Amino acid sequence: MTNPSSPSSPTRQRRRHNQETNDEDEVDDHGIPPFPARPEEQQEEDADDELSSPPRLEWEFLLAATVPSPALAGASDAIGSVDFDPAGRFLATGGIARKVRIYSVADFFMHPSSASSCSPAACICVPAKLSSVRWRPEGGAVGCGDYDGVVTEYDAERGVAAWERDEHSGRRVWALDYAPHGASMAASGSDDRTAHVWDPRAPSGTSWATARAGGAVLCVEFDPAGGPQLAVGSADRRAAVYDVRALGRGAVASMDGHARAVTYVRWAPARRVVTSAADGTHRLWEWPVTTTTAAQTDVSGPAREVRSYSGHVSGRSFVGMGLWRRAGLVASGSESNHIFVYDLRWAKPVWVHPFGLGDGDAGGGFVSAVAWRQCDADSGGGALVAGRSDGVLKMFTCQRRQTDNQQVRDQ
Repeated sequence: MTNPSSPSSPTRQRRRHNQETNDEDEVDDHGIPPFPARPEEQQEEDADDELSSPPRLEWEFLLAATVPSPALAGASDAIGSVDFDPAGRFLATGGIARKVRIYSVADFFMHPSSASSCSPAACICVPAKLSSVRWRPEGGAVGCGDYDGVVTEYDAERGVAAWERDEHSGRRVWALDYAPHGASMAASGSDDRTAHVWDPRAPSGTSWATARAGGAVLCVEFDPAGGPQLAVGSADRRAAVYDVRALGRGAVASMDGHARAVTYVRWAPARRVVTSAADGTHRLWEWPVTTTTAAQTDVSGPAREVRSYSGHVSGRSFVGMGLWRRAGLVASGSESNHIFVYDLRWAKPVWVHPFGLGDGDAGGGFVSAVAWRQCDADSGGGALVAGRSDGVLKMFTCQRRQTDNQQVRDQ
């Protein structure tokens, strides 16, 4: 992999002046649309609650590697987004430093005692701060949403931009996602209160369709099971599911219940959705589905909140949220500088890890991004990565614990 720099395009130069535009949707480099600060008393209660995990943990988490920030002293290097490639062989990170760093996942496990050995396999310099990085389903390319309002796809091997598209009028792009392999769709969400769906094979031109929200669109995700649905979350405290075949007709399901901006949406098994918000909760939603063909089901009817998950601290910043779908585990960061893991079956966390304690890390900042490697849970193990607002990266392995019955069978 090479390590080139990407110059600013004419499109970006035209958009630069919009960076200083402010309205009620604007957010800062690290946070969400402004809300009142959380009371100190509530923060203290949260800190007490988050330090204990229930005795139902079925997984063992072990630190595989800690990667210090490669930025120079005094430079901002907040990690805003992390994503594993479809094969689970590479990890891409992006954030304030205007770089896409690509790591070989094998390096994290081959040298667990040496953080310095986990240097990036490639580092692509980009012209703007990054809010979202996402691997293309076929692999080999990384899509990025940035603060200039531009979506760019980079060839991961050559480190050059394959294309860029600008449909959000220079307003910051917060989220990017690709539909599953073979669907040939991508979506982006922006400060302009829209989510655009378009064809990544023909990145130039207009979008296929646009969904509109009541606030900045902060997160988007296609149904990974291949359904024609797109989940969208926005700063107006709402999340919704749209049918991409009729995006302009409005949402087919709405998820109302969060008290602050919805910062992440992730599809769970059985076409349910987990949302995360700056009110310090994740929530699991479900709704009726109708069978239209032997191979197709559609979302229909009002969404029902199944469960709310709390313990982490999220009031002012994006703290990351990811779902290991096959295992039913939700991971999130926290402004308390902890990593939290929830089992979809229980409201309280099953594992809480202080990011900067006990492993040579002095600590600082907050956990700002997390991602799971989407391997088969029945294979016995997985991987969880977490990035922090100071640029430090950590990789954990997770192994299912053997039950007494399993131990008897093995004997």
